[in-house]
Amino acid sequence: MGRAHRHIFVLALLVLLGACSLSPEYQRPDLLLPEEWPTDESELDREQGPDVLTDWWTRFDDPQLNELVEHALEENPDLEMAAARVAEARAVLGMGRAERLPRLDLEAELERENPGESGDWETDLEIAAALSYEVDLWGRLAQASESARAQLLSTAYTRDAIRLTIISDVISHYFQLRAAQDQIRITRDTIQTREEALELEQIRRRAGAATQLALRQAEAELETSRAELPGRLAEARQLSRALAILVGRDDEVMSGLEAMDDNQGLPDLNGDLAQLPAYIPARLLEYRPDIQAAEYALIATNADIGVARANWFPRINLVAALGTAASSGSSLFTSAAQLESLTGEITAPILDFGRRAADVETAEARKELAEIQYRSTILEAFQEVADAWTLMTTAEEQRRVREREVDARLEVTDLAVTRYVGGYTEYLEVLDARRALFDAQIALTEAERDRLVAEANLYRALGGSWAEEIPTPD
Repeated sequence: MGRAHRHIFVLALLVLLGACSLSPEYQRPDLLLPEEWPTDESELDREQGPDVLTDWWTRFDDPQLNELVEHALEENPDLEMAAARVAEARAVLGMGRAERLPRLDLEAELERENPGESGDWETDLEIAAALSYEVDLWGRLAQASESARAQLLSTAYTRDAIRLTIISDVISHYFQLRAAQDQIRITRDTIQTREEALELEQIRRRAGAATQLALRQAEAELETSRAELPGRLAEARQLSRALAILVGRDDEVMSGLEAMDDNQGLPDLNGDLAQLPAYIPARLLEYRPDIQAAEYALIATNADIGVARANWFPRINLVAALGTAASSGSSLFTSAAQLESLTGEITAPILDFGRRAADVETAEARKELAEIQYRSTILEAFQEVADAWTLMTTAEEQRRVREREVDARLEVTDLAVTRYVGGYTEYLEVLDARRALFDAQIALTEAERDRLVAEANLYRALGGSWAEEIPTPD
């Protein structure tokens, strides 16, 4: 076997040995998960799949909400930072992959020296291409690349978890703002009604049909309702500013929020709980981006253990050079000036006073921490889903009760006014009925808001959706 063939054989053997890995074999931690959600299956359509969650915020059928969510996904600074972290992780992965490949450099050297006595200068010229390669004998580079890949996926899923949170926050703030505006409308309508009632009592007083007490009660009730308005206006302005910050505050967004129609109110509720998605636990593990992020972070720390262990073993670097060397430019690139070399370098650790052992212990501790975080994330996810479903069903029932209460209060108010005009009761009964009606209408608005927010929170707990595909590098 010729020298060149021996070199090729040795290089191929070392490359094959480089497939070794010192990382522990990754296995997803065993988890005790419930087989089904704690819900009545008759309330849910078990045939629905993840397509139900695509652009789930559009299910509220509110064009202005859709526009705000889209604006937030483009302009929110938290999401921009998350996207930048994904780009950084992708660059780190590219560097890790490049480290596993040979490196080709062009080297040129010119050296002139005077030996001393003769006074003649000697010139050495050298131009060579150097191919260097670290033999990944223990899988250090491969595991570093695997760690970078897992970190990229973890970062990408973290970005989508942030995206999901931003969408949920925008929806929550939007419905709170709409509810505040609805309460402003109710308050203004109440003020107008009580102004009309005061005018009526003034007419009745001049005609001798009303007492001074009834007139003063009507005046006091009007001022009470007027005192409600400034606080509700301030609350709406605060919610508007908070929403503008969420969606990436700019003049266009602020102008749009300020121009919102106060009479629009909250969107209609479909009240159809059967259309909400229901997943068994295994499906939740697939669709929650924070769970995916936690698992890939665990995979990365598992690969880091292999990197730390490989540092205990020798590193082998091969350098092959091909070029030309001569004492003059005219002699370069001639057969006599041809330069060939193949060198190998082995670097083995001998004494490091515990540095490598500490690196391995650190990597193992980080993996243990990542596994705890993974388990904690899953437990929190199931808790969030269970809580969100409970709040959803409770809010729906409360909304229905409040609707019935408002209907009843309207009838009570009409009867109280009729009895008062007929002279069968005092004006205080009318005031009590109207005050109770106002409180019931405000409570209904809050219940409708809570129902909408609860539905949005349930979608978020189930994993939502994301516009961009998760990068899956080979």
